[in-house]
Amino acid sequence: MKNRLALLYHEVINDYTESGFQNNDNLAYMHKTEVFEKQIEIFKNHVHQTNSSKIDDYLFTFDDGGISNLRAASILEKNNLIGQFFITTKQIGNKGFLSPKDIIQLHKNGHIIGSHSHTHPMIFRTLSYAKMLEEWKVSKQILEEIIEQKVFSCSIPGGDANKKTYESAAEAGSQYIYDSEPIIATRTFNTSEIIGRLSIKANLTDEQFLKTLELKNLSALQRNRKIKSTIKKIIFPLHQYIQNKKNG
Repeated sequence: MKNRLALLYHEVINDYTESGFQNNDNLAYMHKTEVFEKQIEIFKNHVHQTNSSKIDDYLFTFDDGGISNLRAASILEKNNLIGQFFITTKQIGNKGFLSPKDIIQLHKNGHIIGSHSHTHPMIFRTLSYAKMLEEWKVSKQILEEIIEQKVFSCSIPGGDANKKTYESAAEAGSQYIYDSEPIIATRTFNTSEIIGRLSIKANLTDEQFLKTLELKNLSALQRNRKIKSTIKKIIFPLHQYIQNKKNG
């Protein structure tokens, strides 16, 4: 079992209008370019100055496949770092999202391309097993056709998972499955490795970011994650009820 400190980002922007997500709910996940650059600087200093024997790998991951991933990748490359970019394939080529050409360029530059499902269902774990499998397989096939190489990793939309979520991802061919549980110790499901991630919000101060790297706020992140999961369990049935009433 390895300890992997995987950081979860979404967008690195100069202007909010760049994003394919034009609603206030997503502002928490949009990092200004200068903020991300400063966090990379803090990260490099931390690794240089600290005995990091507790951590086997540091990983920079990005969900959704926004066009700003190109900017994030460029900043990582300048610092001799690679990113893992998880793409919602239905959005490929849409305004604010990566094009096939962009994805090819990320891959050629040494970054890892993975699936973030095809349609990004609101709460993935509520899908039937068959629908989960379809989401993974369709996304994986599209990405493999673009980069002309096998895709072995995925991240779960919303980060919420249960046994069938992991099982469906593994059956679809994902050897590395990323969720949003703030855990550094990797887990296994059959032959696949499950990797937790620490979500880096846009309003994080430099001090708070450093504490995240030092794992000083891990218990708080875990507590917040449980609260968020509980709220989702309450809100989703209500959302479904409202949608059904509208459609009925």
